[in-house]
Amino acid sequence: MYHSKKIGIFISHIFGDYQRTLCQGITDRARECGYATEVFASADGEDFGAYGNGEKSILRIPHFEDFCGVIFASGTYLQRELRNQISQVLRGKCSCPVLEVAQHDAIFPQLKLGNGLCAANLTVHLIEEHHCRRICYLGCSPELVSSDPRRELCAQVMAQHGLTLHKEDAADCEYTRDSVNRALAAFLAGPEKPDAILCYNDRMAVIAMEYLLRQGLRIPEDICVTGFDDITVSKNCSPDLTTVTFPVYEMGCRAFELLHEDILGKASLPPETVVPSEPIYRGSCCANKKHALPNPLFYENHLLRKIESRESAMLTDIKLSAALHSVKDLDDGMDLLEEFVDSIEDCREFYICLYPGWDQIPGRIRQIASMPDTREDADQVLLSFAYRDGVRLPECRFLGKSILPEYLYHAANPSTICFPLFYGEREFGYAALTFDDGKISANFSLLLFLRNINAMLERIFDQRQTGVLVHRLEDISNRDELTGLPDRNGFRAAATELIHEAAKKGSSVTAMQFMVSDMQSIREHYGRTERDFAICVAGHALENAISAENTCISHQGGGEFLILFLAEKEESGRQADQVVTRTESYLEHYNRLHTKPYEIHVTSFRQTVRVTDSVTLEELYP
Repeated sequence: MYHSKKIGIFISHIFGDYQRTLCQGITDRARECGYATEVFASADGEDFGAYGNGEKSILRIPHFEDFCGVIFASGTYLQRELRNQISQVLRGKCSCPVLEVAQHDAIFPQLKLGNGLCAANLTVHLIEEHHCRRICYLGCSPELVSSDPRRELCAQVMAQHGLTLHKEDAADCEYTRDSVNRALAAFLAGPEKPDAILCYNDRMAVIAMEYLLRQGLRIPEDICVTGFDDITVSKNCSPDLTTVTFPVYEMGCRAFELLHEDILGKASLPPETVVPSEPIYRGSCCANKKHALPNPLFYENHLLRKIESRESAMLTDIKLSAALHSVKDLDDGMDLLEEFVDSIEDCREFYICLYPGWDQIPGRIRQIASMPDTREDADQVLLSFAYRDGVRLPECRFLGKSILPEYLYHAANPSTICFPLFYGEREFGYAALTFDDGKISANFSLLLFLRNINAMLERIFDQRQTGVLVHRLEDISNRDELTGLPDRNGFRAAATELIHEAAKKGSSVTAMQFMVSDMQSIREHYGRTERDFAICVAGHALENAISAENTCISHQGGGEFLILFLAEKEESGRQADQVVTRTESYLEHYNRLHTKPYEIHVTSFRQTVRVTDSVTLEELYP
């Protein structure tokens, strides 16, 4: 394999700016040093309900023994369950160094941002530079693990300056205007207005600024506002927002460098490494730093492009969902995907790999349907879809010792991103993709794309399972209760199909009719039960006599049986004679070995007909 040096990265919500930038820093620096990276991405925390249970199948994809080192961005996982599962697997299966990127509760050597110090610095700045006495904290209830430490640092700094962050001066809100507005209304309700509001992040800060301006307050003259994250809107609002910028790309580079030093044996991973962040003081707290709003045309165009991109993603999602909805065959689904894969921005390679038995019918249903247990080779993975540089590559199977077949590993783009394919608890396989020039260009529309693939695979599986049960139900419903052979309806369906096949081949069919002899006499002398018994024995004799393929048999009722088989005219007589001989031999042995007061015999009729499209069953059995 080309890449003998490989780094594994576990991260959730790679669609977010922080996650993409962090991964970009890691992968860029790794590539400079000749390392491949495999990114194992989850969507943990999205409101998928039971559907999201399958996220844990991300742990089935990696080949842990291939890694020189692992970077675990545990702070990106919103649900602790998946985070803990990954931690346990890494501890159990990784003999290489593991670095954890997290702000809190790290198990492995930790790399984190120094955002706590910035929360303290912002508070010091508000008190010492702007003489703020009453500072309120606007927290975030969905992200308390990060929000609460910032509030505590704010309270500590205020206490050091003889001030108090009162209970009524702190609130945890959701990312909605109503939630933020209620908290701000409470802050403003007393006779003493706040001097400043320290917000958990920029997203909450811009909502707060809108409310404050609508209340007629001037920023920063009447009240100061600060945020965190330095998102695009913070530079383009008026006034521009005081915030904290995080060197996320540099943090990714540093993560690899720490890991690389350990891999080379130069230095073990330190227990904790802090990457400093910097506050940016702008017009929302410093009137003298208030910048004139940049030409709004640029930001408006940025927003328009973003809206157009989201609308395009939604339309593609609708089209793809509609196209895949009626897919019943895997190959048809893969052909349809080829028409849509170009919609993934900057995508260079896209692969769908399915586990052995991904569509295996459960044992209980196989038992009901009398299906054999045909298991696939457990080591073989199916590459059902392969797309590279605008070209569809052929399907193949490969040993699951790597995430892709050997020939697909190449030097041009050594950064692969993997997503699990699943539906609830059912694991299908995974998607693997790369982007142009090693970019980490994954956006939220990719999540929609993958969701459609998961839904398609689930429908194919369900349709196959339902088809097996329906076929079994039809088979049962078209069988005679007495003999277990097909009844009139079952025979008509099978015989009609056989006649059509014979017509296509220009072949002949032979129609045979058998009647159990002395039916009336057996019933009169020995009763209905013995008559039915004689019919069953005759049915077993006829069923045992049939050996050729393309043959239909049925019990039509009473003592009548029909057989229809496809054969060339010169062979039909010989095959019909064999059926009669075998039936008579079976019944002769039965009559000799059993002590019934009567014997069971059958009489027969036959005719062979060259089939045309106009031939009917009524003509074959006049």
